[in-house]
This record gives sequence, C-alpha cells and structure tokens, in this order.
Amino acid sequence: MNKTIRNMGCLASTLALISCSQATDTETLDAQDEVSFFVMVKSSNYSQDADDNLTFLNNHMFSEVFINDGVELKNATLTRDANNIPMPYVKREHDYYVEGGHFDSVAELDAAYPNGDYTFNFGLSDRNVSSTMNIAGPDGKTDIPAPITITFHQDGEKVPSSSIDPAKQLTIRWTEYSNGRKDPKGIVDDMIFVVMADCYGERITHTGLPFQGEYTKFDKEEVIVEAEFLKTGHPYSIFVEFPHVVDSSITSGVPGFTSYATATYMEVSTSGLDTSAACPVDKVPMDTGQTDRMDVE
Repeated sequence: MNKTIRNMGCLASTLALISCSQATDTETLDAQDEVSFFVMVKSSNYSQDADDNLTFLNNHMFSEVFINDGVELKNATLTRDANNIPMPYVKREHDYYVEGGHFDSVAELDAAYPNGDYTFNFGLSDRNVSSTMNIAGPDGKTDIPAPITITFHQDGEKVPSSSIDPAKQLTIRWTEYSNGRKDPKGIVDDMIFVVMADCYGERITHTGLPFQGEYTKFDKEEVIVEAEFLKTGHPYSIFVEFPHVVDSSITSGVPGFTSYATATYMEVSTSGLDTSAACPVDKVPMDTGQTDRMDVE
C-alpha cells in the first residue's frame, strides 16, 4: 500500500541534513557553484527500541538535486525511461525534491518504481544537465543493504541507550555493511550517514555528505561524540543510514548517483536530572523516511 506524506512542510530528507558547500573536485567546481549533486534512492527504514529490536517502517523512493543558496533550476524532472513520464521536482530550502511514496514491501516499491534506467533533467544558468543512470542490483534485483542495529559504548563497555552517561565520551557503533564497496567508477564510494540531534532538532553529530569534503565511508565502524556535547537527563534522536551506490556519473560538471539504502532510527537519553520537560511535545521527523513521526496514510 502506497502511503503519502501529509504536512511535511520543508522537512529535510536524509541527504539534506547538511547544507551545500564548495566542491573539492576541480572537474565539477564550476557547476557545483549551483548544484552540489543529485541522487535517486530506493530504501528501507526501521525503528529500533531500547532492547535492540527493529521494527520495519517502510520502503521509500525519493530523489533530490542539491542546490546552493539562491539557485533556481529550470524544468527539473526525473523520468523512468521505460514509460517516459516525467516526475517534477519541488523546490525546498536546499534542494529540489521528488517524493515517490512509502510502501509496505520491496515488491510494492519495485512495482511502483521498477529497476532500470532513470533520467535526471534540469537546467542551470548556462547549461542543461541530462543524465541517465541505472538502478538495479545483481541479476537486476533490488539490493538494499541489510538492516542496521545501533549500539552505544562508554569506557569500552556497551551501555543501555536509555542511560548514557553525559559525563563520558560516547562511541556509536553499528552492524556490518552487508554490501558496502568502493565505487567501480571511482566517483563516490558507499557511505554511512550518522546524525544525532537533541530534542530541539539541534544536531550534535553529523558525518558529512559526498562531494562536499570528507564523508564517512562504508568501512568505518564507529563515530565518537565527546561528552561536552551531551546534556544531562536529555532525550536525543539518532539515525544511521547506509546508502549503497548502484550507478554514478559526472554529467555537465555535476556529480550524481543512484542508490539502495537502509536506515535505522531510535530514541536515546542521558542519565541524570531530567531536563525533558522543556522539550517540544511533538517530535519532528529527522527525515522523510521516519514515518512513525509523520501524519501518513
């Protein structure tokens, strides 16, 4: 069953968590004055409870073109080549976005968005970008990474997510990246996104985006949050996402890729005097995959 999002406003999707910056690749520098990169994603999303149990949330398709401040794209569309029906992008604060919907199974996701070739089209100030890339795993099948389980460690020991010591350094770890690899084309390797935010939505950890400097790659096993960033008795939200690159390109100076991804979301809290009373009652979704925090049907 396809679920449509209501009342999303200008919520950022997973990849939109960090604003665009200057490129580091000289081949893409001029075009990246306007667009950082573009992507299409087919994903699975899960929530994790305090006992490390995972609950399936949805399968999801979305696409984004990341723009720099003040940039307007012309006629931005994503088209599945087999049916030649363009899907228009909607402009948001830092990107142009296609919401493909949420589904109860991979079969339903694939029925709505079959594997194959998709074409990205958009106009820049002095050129048009038209890039066709494939999204299909081995034997043409969908190849979403295995679900992620997140664990927390202090002083070399695993600690409960509900009682993290705010006076100590926190190490966040995750289970193995089942299909992580280097990009055969050498454009962008499989990546890991880790984001942790307080109850006001202020991010205390984020691990960076590709094409914008350093980013966390598939072979990383942990990230560290220093104690100075943790509040006493405070609830936090976290997610870990594995985007697995299927195809990649640099077209008219702009990098892009298609990917299969999986993400796990959970709530954590620090021990000590409770400071949660001042937190907003309604928890804002960290991105467009976290449907248990959204008004959906």
